[in-house]
Amino acid sequence: MSKRKKLSNFFSTKNYGQFKKTKGNRPINPSHVDRIKKAIAVRDLKFPIFVTKNMEIREGHHTFQARKELGLPIYYIVMESNDAYDMALLNSNRSQWSLEDYLNFYCTYQKKDYLILRSKIREYNLPVVEAVSLFHNRVGLDLNSQIDYKEGNFKIPPGGIARFDRIVSEMKYINDLIFDSKKMKRGFIRAYVVADRCPKWDFNRFKAAMKSKGARLLGAQTTEDYISQFDKIYNAGLVASKKIKLARFFEDKDFLEQPSSLH
Repeated sequence: MSKRKKLSNFFSTKNYGQFKKTKGNRPINPSHVDRIKKAIAVRDLKFPIFVTKNMEIREGHHTFQARKELGLPIYYIVMESNDAYDMALLNSNRSQWSLEDYLNFYCTYQKKDYLILRSKIREYNLPVVEAVSLFHNRVGLDLNSQIDYKEGNFKIPPGGIARFDRIVSEMKYINDLIFDSKKMKRGFIRAYVVADRCPKWDFNRFKAAMKSKGARLLGAQTTEDYISQFDKIYNAGLVASKKIKLARFFEDKDFLEQPSSLH
């Protein structure tokens, strides 16, 4: 059996059998493993993986698999804590984990709000970031919301489930009426959140107008495009006092657009 050797501030070993996969970790992606193997072939930077005192891999499953397949030593750092959440916290500033990875991780540990979130995502076929934003009644997520979500602190506010179901049901009605795809576009979702927050907004009014003027939405791409068309569709035939100005409402409110770094 290969013994582990202390190399400055971390260890190395070729005893692959002593390492354990962590419950709740995302599945191994073979293409990701292949990319790591190719990178190692060019230059082996000996990146360490992180393990608990019980040798459970907390971060670096793909690196471990790549080095094992190549027959190379595993470089690793033993973490002081055995808390399972350390894996997610360790990755909270890393690009390797997607929002879906965090969702599945916390669902593995039966965190109620994440279980509900995943259920709604599957029920309505929504992107993770849009579902999280809908529960918070926001357009996109700010940095604090991103950090809370990744660190396991996502919470559904009181009345959040009922509001979520209502607004998504309304969006699905419009989407199914106009578009061929059952999957709602990001720009459409965000524009509808803006509309729903407008004090003058009346879904029944918009629903009736959509039947004759809904085709206007077919050329829309961005959130701003959809908001502009919502304005035109909703306001058609209304007296000035009853018209809405969603574009101005959107500009005046602190609506957050999704940062490009979130995926």
